[in-house]
Amino acid sequence: MSPLRLGLRARELLPVKGAGPKRSMLVLANCAGVRRPRGLPSAASFTTSQEKSRIHLNRPSMESMAPRIGQNTAPKVETSQRVAAMSADTLAETLSVVLPGSFVLPPLSQFPDSLGKKIRFLSQWMYIKIQEMLTNGSVVFSSKPSIFKRASFEVKRGSLIPTAKALHRAVAEALAAGNKSAIGKICTRDYAGPLLASIDARPRGHRYSWELVKYTNKLFYPSLKSHRISPISTERESPLIRQAIVAISSKQRVVVYNAKGEVVPGSEREMDVVENVAIACVIDPKRGWKQSKWRYLGTIKPTTLESWQEERAMVSRRLLGN
Repeated sequence: MSPLRLGLRARELLPVKGAGPKRSMLVLANCAGVRRPRGLPSAASFTTSQEKSRIHLNRPSMESMAPRIGQNTAPKVETSQRVAAMSADTLAETLSVVLPGSFVLPPLSQFPDSLGKKIRFLSQWMYIKIQEMLTNGSVVFSSKPSIFKRASFEVKRGSLIPTAKALHRAVAEALAAGNKSAIGKICTRDYAGPLLASIDARPRGHRYSWELVKYTNKLFYPSLKSHRISPISTERESPLIRQAIVAISSKQRVVVYNAKGEVVPGSEREMDVVENVAIACVIDPKRGWKQSKWRYLGTIKPTTLESWQEERAMVSRRLLGN
């Protein structure tokens, strides 16, 4: 079975690679004395992003108000007829999973201890990167009307990092402002739901402020950790999911004000965070390879050798069981 087919089947079997709420959002909610909506992580795990199951989302204080997407199980792929009838934008809005096999290489300090494990870990990463390049290249080639004509779909990798940074900032600002409309337009439904609930749970009259003070560690960040394209189903010309994971390092500040405009004691926090931001869109080959707008999926934790082996073992067991 090809790696692409393996990924397709695994997506129906694996739990959602969880995107959890941003840590900064969680901190904001806790600082204000807001009772955490059910399903929201504690402030300790909050960074301004939501984490997906193996996708570990982490963001600063505003994340305390965000949900953990990764704790849900991935929904089964809808029938090809229903999928075909949906627009790319509608499909993108309903995405709730991070593609299986998404490998987020951690900083060197988080590599396995032994040399043998380091070599095994890097070899797995190299295998996935080669697989990504071949699969993405095959998608571009398949979009060519003929072998001598230009491809209808262009990857444009250079736009991925700016797009992820813009969505990352927009989500945090919308959450702080309590802008439900903006959150609904930026995030997938699964990620937006808990954020909207956290806004409704805020004490009346309280105002929240989030500020991206600056981007940090500019020698290494932001960096594109993963870029994958995979069909939603095995049907010919079925829509494709395009997913990018970008690591962003930043200093963020969160403040909560009461009804009198005074700072809530203990709510002002400034933190340095590194977040692996996951974004996704849908490409529709039947509609001229039109791409939907990007949606914010959440943030994910770096891959570890143990989590990677566990995921592969789970996929293998499920495939053998089928």
